[in-house]
Amino acid sequence: MATLSYREAARTVRRSVRTIKRWRSAGMTMTWEIRQGQRVRVVDEDLLFATLRDRLDADPVHQYRLRRRRAQAAIQAAGR
Repeated sequence: MATLSYREAARTVRRSVRTIKRWRSAGMTMTWEIRQGQRVRVVDEDLLFATLRDRLDADPVHQYRLRRRRAQAAIQAAGR
């Protein structure tokens, strides 16, 4: 299991570092790790993706986009 720092986590899920910090303050579990003699706060990659999925499931805009894509795919499949 890979552990990611704030910056690495933000780059992985294409969000800002501030967003990752907000997720942490909202309850996402992060631990400490020593890298190059410095203490760094890290998150497990699996936990990061689970948090992202939960956020997307709760986002009405994302759900609307998914419904629209499914409807367009159904129309294209029916037109064949």
